[in-house]
Amino acid sequence: MIDSVLLQLIEGQYSISPVNKLDSSRAKEGRYYAVSSSFCKEYAKKLKKEGRYFPMIETTNRRSGSDIIGEVLEIQVSIPKTIYGHSLIGVSRADLNIFCDKLVSLLVEIGIITTSKDIKQAVLKRIDFCTIIKLPDYLGTADRVICTIRDFNYKQQSDFNFNQNKIFDKKKLFNGNDGLYIKFWNSTQGYAIYDKFWEIYCQGYTTEEKKIKNLMEEGKFKRNALKFEFALQHKQSLDAFLRRRIDGKDEDFTLEDVLDEELVKGVMNDVFDAVFDDIAVGLISLNEMEQNKLYAYLDASGLTLKKQFALFFWVNMATRNGVAGFYEQLKRKCKGGSVGTNKKEISVILQELGKISGNVPNLVDFLRAEHRRFEIIKSKQRVEVVNGCIV
Repeated sequence: MIDSVLLQLIEGQYSISPVNKLDSSRAKEGRYYAVSSSFCKEYAKKLKKEGRYFPMIETTNRRSGSDIIGEVLEIQVSIPKTIYGHSLIGVSRADLNIFCDKLVSLLVEIGIITTSKDIKQAVLKRIDFCTIIKLPDYLGTADRVICTIRDFNYKQQSDFNFNQNKIFDKKKLFNGNDGLYIKFWNSTQGYAIYDKFWEIYCQGYTTEEKKIKNLMEEGKFKRNALKFEFALQHKQSLDAFLRRRIDGKDEDFTLEDVLDEELVKGVMNDVFDAVFDDIAVGLISLNEMEQNKLYAYLDASGLTLKKQFALFFWVNMATRNGVAGFYEQLKRKCKGGSVGTNKKEISVILQELGKISGNVPNLVDFLRAEHRRFEIIKSKQRVEVVNGCIV
């Protein structure tokens, strides 16, 4: 589904009442430019205390040299939270009119006048693609799964060139007032895995989110919702990314272009597959077994003793150093073309081993299957709690 977006309206698509609630301002100057902006601060705080969701609204004027660039209105908004007060429910094109009407009403409250048609035609500058997966009992809670993924460091340095230095190199994850999540990012893209319910517990303030928080405090359900989110943070990279997936689009992208379940499904599957590659999945799947089970499993596999020794060695290397560390060790221990030869050999052995089975379920296989299924909670469904789980 689509969660948060950054929309830009230009002059002619909106007007500002003389009596408005854009009560704060800021300015920034450089050598050849100056930017001044106005935004809504106090009214947004008021609504937050009342348990109502309100997007981030800002009008911006820019001067470059002697040229004055026209004013624009930027709206950073969560589509599902605008409609439902929380972001557990997915949205599609069928929800676009409802969202636009609600956003228009919110803008009127602070003295900004626009129309649903103008919102639909607003330029898309940032977008967050996401999917939420409900975890079965045998995989435990979202925090446990996130810690498992963190410990093994599935992410390779080359995939999307995300910066992991502050996260995985030091074996850290974000846990606290911002919720529990791990994240890969750079200046243009980001990929995060969240404990969704803990995020709501830490950050939620709407009336609907407070209901969820109360249920958590009463111990009536466990944290079994895992959110995967892929963010395109700048318009240039967003346009380039979407043009590879949406044919015949040369102009700016709008909400109607991206509120498409097949598009979002394809994006989330591609990103997941890039992060969780075959060798990483094979090594970590084996390591999910205890050492004695691993001995027994390999012994009964039918692989030659040499291949069993090779897999056992690399599985333990991945355990100690994570998958990224495994690749570093492979480079240190092998030289030149032998790195590729050994990677290929490991891959062939894993293929020969076949589908890994055992008492411990394969975490990544489950997550990949859920990405392929891509089932989102629809607006006609209710988010309920039964025996401690969302249904």
